[in-house]
Amino acid sequence: MKNYIKKVSWKQNLRDFIELFLIPGLAALLPWPICFRIFQRLSRSECLYRTETQNALAGANSIEPVRDPRAWASAFRLVTLVDHADLYLLLFRSDSWRHKYVMIDGSGWPQGNEPFLAITFHWGAGMWSLRHLRAQGRKIAVLIRGFDKISFSGTRIRYWYAKLRTFGVVRAGVENLIFINGNSMFKLRKALRSGSCLVGLFDVSVEQQRNVLLTQLFGRRAYLPRGMVYLAVKEHIPVVAYTVALDRETGYRKLRISKPLPIESENVLLDALVDQLEGVISEDPPAWHHWAGVDRFFTVHQTSKTQSV
Repeated sequence: MKNYIKKVSWKQNLRDFIELFLIPGLAALLPWPICFRIFQRLSRSECLYRTETQNALAGANSIEPVRDPRAWASAFRLVTLVDHADLYLLLFRSDSWRHKYVMIDGSGWPQGNEPFLAITFHWGAGMWSLRHLRAQGRKIAVLIRGFDKISFSGTRIRYWYAKLRTFGVVRAGVENLIFINGNSMFKLRKALRSGSCLVGLFDVSVEQQRNVLLTQLFGRRAYLPRGMVYLAVKEHIPVVAYTVALDRETGYRKLRISKPLPIESENVLLDALVDQLEGVISEDPPAWHHWAGVDRFFTVHQTSKTQSV
């Protein structure tokens, strides 16, 4: 039998199991206020998510010096832990949990029956947004990056966690998972015609993207994927940006949904989305999950086609 998973030490496998399954899984067993207090204590330990935290802190320092590295690292670990725990909460908690611990800020999702594009970022703890959108009676299609065993240079544990998280997205109410490939645009248009709202992440590195947009991020020349921006402008689809912020004192979430963004041109929509992204990162820097790979936003793959809009 072919061995698709790179062999790693049993210690790494054990660490992954503890950090991805065992500790976050406590959320499925304990009342949330008690569980969150445990998470707060654990987040102070430098052993938790050690490599991820070190890499994220290094990435943040490359953009702007972090004034209090210890507090920053603790905050990053807590958001990471809660983001993982949300998977188990979604699997084992009902909408009554959402009503109690997820608050809504802003005007809410667009009204009416017309489909729209909901764009979010790798920031905060956003999985409960899918459950909330589904509760509004909306059909949901989500654009995600696919993976397989070969794509994991890490461990078998991480691969199975990714599989479980994908299953959790479906359980949250997503009817259609659209994986990024050469047929993505066709499938997105088909989902729109069926009345589905499209949900996608915008802050994605573009090493393997065929079409990218040039912009400014953190005051530097950066590249972001073009697909959703192009689709929104071409098809005249309403666009909102949303995030789910974590209150690190209470464990409550705040779902924030923007007003419809301008879509008269790709350039205008791109600027609006970058403003939204930089705004939430500035508000709570440790809540951004892409600090470790921030340099990837400033480089582009040789085969990518950069669009000037």
